[in-house]
Amino acid sequence: MRAPFQSRLVGAGLASPKLDGRRPMSADGFTFIEVMVALVIFAFSGLVLASAYVNVLNAHQAALRRDDFAGDRRLVRQALQAEPSLDKITVWNEIVLPDDRAGRWRATLTATPVADLFDVSLEMILTGADGKQQDITETCRLLRPTWSQPADRNTLRAAARTKLAQRTFQ
Repeated sequence: MRAPFQSRLVGAGLASPKLDGRRPMSADGFTFIEVMVALVIFAFSGLVLASAYVNVLNAHQAALRRDDFAGDRRLVRQALQAEPSLDKITVWNEIVLPDDRAGRWRATLTATPVADLFDVSLEMILTGADGKQQDITETCRLLRPTWSQPADRNTLRAAARTKLAQRTFQ
């Protein structure tokens, strides 16, 4: 026998006719077990990615430790990039390195067809902790407006404007 309240709900269409304590199976949502399985899979994949990232960082640090002069080369490149005067970078410069060591550097510049852009050949003589010297040469491109001669810069910019004016865009 149904309670009067339950029969009114069934008659109004507000409750299911089966009120035996179980929820009818429907596709309305996920069960607790399904959510937990998804969280475990997500956590496991995050753990795998995190361990791979740590391995990459460790390998990078190991590579830097194998190269005794990596930090010294970085300091010399910073000194080159911080120097605004063109005359100063083309002569030998002294730099004080960590552990009271010394190094020398100079740069050779070659202008490119782009205004203020230079091909730079950086020569370094670095002294290691054991007193042994190493000669290193690196090449790179630097954008340095302070190294440009104003007349050369204006000529290159005028040539670039002419070249752009001749282009046809579709």
